[in-house]
Amino acid sequence: MSHRSRGCLRCRQRRVKCDRARPSCMRCVTRNERCVGYRDENDLLFENETEKIVKRNQAAVQLADTASLTWASTPSSASRSSASSHRGRTRSLSPSRYTTSPSTTSSHYLDSEALPWTAERSAGPGLKDCGIATDVAVAHFFDRYVLYPCSDASTPGFLEHLPCLFKEVNVEGRQALRWAVKATALADLSRLEESTPEAAGAAFDCYGEALTALRESLSEKGKVPDDYDLMTVVVLDIFETLFMPDYVDDQSHAQGMAHILRLRGQGQFHDARSWGLFRLAHHRVQKQQLAKKMPPLPEARAWLDTFGGSDGMGRLERDGQSISALCHRARQLLTRISDRDAPSNAEILQLVLEMQQLDKEATLWRQTPEWSFSTVAKSVDLRLPQELYRVLPDTLQLHRDIWMAYEWNYHRAARMILHGQLLQCLGETVSSMEAAQPSSGYLDELSLALELRMQMEVSVSTVQILADEVLGTVPQAFGDVDANGRPAEPDRLPGCRAIGAYLLLWPIKILKGKEAATSEAQKHAGSVIFARIRDCTGMKKNLGELSII
Repeated sequence: MSHRSRGCLRCRQRRVKCDRARPSCMRCVTRNERCVGYRDENDLLFENETEKIVKRNQAAVQLADTASLTWASTPSSASRSSASSHRGRTRSLSPSRYTTSPSTTSSHYLDSEALPWTAERSAGPGLKDCGIATDVAVAHFFDRYVLYPCSDASTPGFLEHLPCLFKEVNVEGRQALRWAVKATALADLSRLEESTPEAAGAAFDCYGEALTALRESLSEKGKVPDDYDLMTVVVLDIFETLFMPDYVDDQSHAQGMAHILRLRGQGQFHDARSWGLFRLAHHRVQKQQLAKKMPPLPEARAWLDTFGGSDGMGRLERDGQSISALCHRARQLLTRISDRDAPSNAEILQLVLEMQQLDKEATLWRQTPEWSFSTVAKSVDLRLPQELYRVLPDTLQLHRDIWMAYEWNYHRAARMILHGQLLQCLGETVSSMEAAQPSSGYLDELSLALELRMQMEVSVSTVQILADEVLGTVPQAFGDVDANGRPAEPDRLPGCRAIGAYLLLWPIKILKGKEAATSEAQKHAGSVIFARIRDCTGMKKNLGELSII
């Protein structure tokens, strides 16, 4: 059998030798191209297996099991049998699935009891035979939600690796991702007026199958979660966000992503695809941490400092981590104030100074061509829908693509949360200062209180500026205008409408929140835009009033 190249895709296309450097090969770096990563070693082994190699792998697995002293006890055969019977069929495990050596971050396999987020909800027994062409539904979903890079030098896109991974996983033992994609695709199809009524039921059957298959995959002895496992959880999270009425605020899959990122450890930074999946999942985890007031992943900062690189995307991840850490400190100070353990003036001022410095650094490094965007005045010539035209700011933004607009909005929403935490902390501090009894340092306390009130006004102004900037990206995200400011054709539905609406979901929710320091007009604009997001993503049809969050 001929040797199959392990080089990156670009080098294989050009039929040149690849040095297989990580995260990008030097030929791609020299040509100033994006290195899209390398072949999956497990796929190479699986496709080239012979009977002799199968026996050799079985022997290697037995030897590894004997030598390893750190494994946890395996689940009972009864529990495996139960899981298998739940799916209505038995599964034979290929030896090639055990070729990945255990990571030091995951020296024990995952018992199913450690993965409650995969067992909370399961559908009935298997996928119903509803006569729906799932391949058509999957193609429709990819068309609506996958955003590919438009050039070698463009932004990485959104779910850009999903179609390739979906095609690759049609082998025994990697079915979880296929079930997850089918579930989300059928759920998306069910929102269409002409869809069959069985589509929604079939979607939830596939969702249950995906949870079962994912649980089995993650429970394998000695396995480090791979790209297929992580992408499965990402897709299940999209399903849950858009189509699960009883669990809109549960967000258990975001917690699952954080757990998988920990187990994948440093190995996930050594090729372009794994780094892209890390960014995708880490974005989602950080959003949950900021919105739910949770501490940041303690390991993430060290990972990003070591492997995040010096490009814009690496800087973006580190900025998000810094904002999350600073928000956590602000919440700790607020807790101390509530517990009558008032922090010192120096601690409060230090927090203010760090926030100002972080804002300054994040603004300065984005003043580069990579992050540039143009602005246009709101005009009737753009032919925007009237309900949007009335609530949008006078200045609109045009980015290279909607992913770049999302990256800006992701950072803006994080900064709005940061300033909101700071406002709450400063407000409590100023109130306690002004209510204190006069003492020898009373005048100094009043002077500091005045300074903090001025900082509160600055924070409110900053939040409202950021909110206007988010609102300014809405027409391009919905596809009402393109990157050049040209209005969309009235009889042609833009392909980016669904993905653009999904990417607006988080910043608009932050902007229109009751506790946000945005103006009433901005909150109203957020509600109007959110109604359109519900229509574009199918949330309104699938969830009804539950989607008004």
